[in-house]
Amino acid sequence: MTAPAGPRRRATRPARAAALLAAALGLAACTIHTSGHGEVSDYAPTLGPSNVLLPGKPSATPAATCPPSYLPPDPQRPRVSLNFRIAPSLTTVTGTEHIAFTPDKAITELVFRLTPNTAPSVAEGNQIVVRSATADHGGGRYVFSRANAAPNTQGGLLRIPFAAPVAAGTTVHAALTFTVTLGEESFGRFGRTGGFAWFASAHPLLAWERGYGWHTEDMIDFPAESATSEAMQTSLTVTAPAADTVIMSGDPATPTRSGTTRTWHASLAAARDVSVAVGPFAVADVKVGAVRLRLGAPDDTLRDDLVPEFRRAITALAARFGPFPFPSLSVARLPASGGGIEYPGAILMLDGSRLVAVHETAHQWFYAMVGDSQAQHPWLDEAFAQYAEQLVDGTPEDPAALALPGRVGSSTESYGADERGYYATTYDKGAAALEAARTAAGPAKFDAALRCYVAANAWRIAKPADLQKALGKLPAAVAVLRKAGALP
Repeated sequence: MTAPAGPRRRATRPARAAALLAAALGLAACTIHTSGHGEVSDYAPTLGPSNVLLPGKPSATPAATCPPSYLPPDPQRPRVSLNFRIAPSLTTVTGTEHIAFTPDKAITELVFRLTPNTAPSVAEGNQIVVRSATADHGGGRYVFSRANAAPNTQGGLLRIPFAAPVAAGTTVHAALTFTVTLGEESFGRFGRTGGFAWFASAHPLLAWERGYGWHTEDMIDFPAESATSEAMQTSLTVTAPAADTVIMSGDPATPTRSGTTRTWHASLAAARDVSVAVGPFAVADVKVGAVRLRLGAPDDTLRDDLVPEFRRAITALAARFGPFPFPSLSVARLPASGGGIEYPGAILMLDGSRLVAVHETAHQWFYAMVGDSQAQHPWLDEAFAQYAEQLVDGTPEDPAALALPGRVGSSTESYGADERGYYATTYDKGAAALEAARTAAGPAKFDAALRCYVAANAWRIAKPADLQKALGKLPAAVAVLRKAGALP
């Protein structure tokens, strides 16, 4: 996520700099068309020597200890089928969810996070209401936990208790129905304005982490992520008014029409969550190397302005961290106020967000592929995304950010209602700490270690200890991060 306002500075990206970078990377001209494509299944691109060497970029060959490619998704990952139906008024979404989940520990319940019921979200007119929830193994009733959700909602956590404990390795099936209400324009995952609507994290999200168990952290009091979820094999179906276009996670095939609606479908081999945007989008389908970029905007000019931005972001970040994690990226440029919000294989861009294309694209590596507990260790994706943005754009963080109060590794919940403190410490100080660690270790060695970290933790939920392990032969970098409170 890009911080909404205030605590973060933004540097413009001169068109000449973008053009020079494109020339240096040897990019071919974009091919724009309007046909859809189906999503492929398991995607683990091979890591290999980069053919691109730019000043300050990572060394050409990753360290010998790196996995030869991104580790594949866990074969025992949850499988989820989501079906959203958007009302003609765009004010409500009805949904169904079917999930098959095989825990690695014995469990006595299922726990789902209800993100739309956070206090900031509800204050803007958004809410989720669970209509039914059933599970096998005796889960015939369900209850809710408040978990700091808005008081006029069902709560922040949905729980389906079992009649008896379910052993590790036993697959549990659950079925849920729900309704989401979308408020007026807002900075966040939910909103509608000017004939457009968008929603993300809108379904009950399975709150499990392998090796850990259920994440039951409270909702937070300002717009930021606080969920933790596994990379799941996901089937996503969206039915919308026939006159509208859907931009959503995955790269949906050509929609089918039935009366006054059209239905869009996509499959994702590994996705922690999904986003959907609907409206009269002007759409461009662009190939960026092997990546299919689908970009929708309210008009042709806004769309065409963003195509080179994302083309640049995908190529520059892949040269730095490894191949783009997904076969496709869907971007919805929305006529609303704010910055940007990332989802696996998808980005919601709000008004004025042309400057955050690199930040949100970097999240495809840090959060979408290399996951983290956004409640416990938010810096593992937000600081990395800001760090990546600044390296690609040539806008380093002010070193004075290292003197900001607070530990970079603090949990999201620990900030209470201190929104500015969260963004300043997690984003600014975190990115400054990574830059200082890179300088201390030597850029080439640090970059190679990060590529190994990304490859070894692909599709998993990483911990600070995993990063420390990757930096094990770079004690100067570890010392910098420890001093900033990023590593224990």
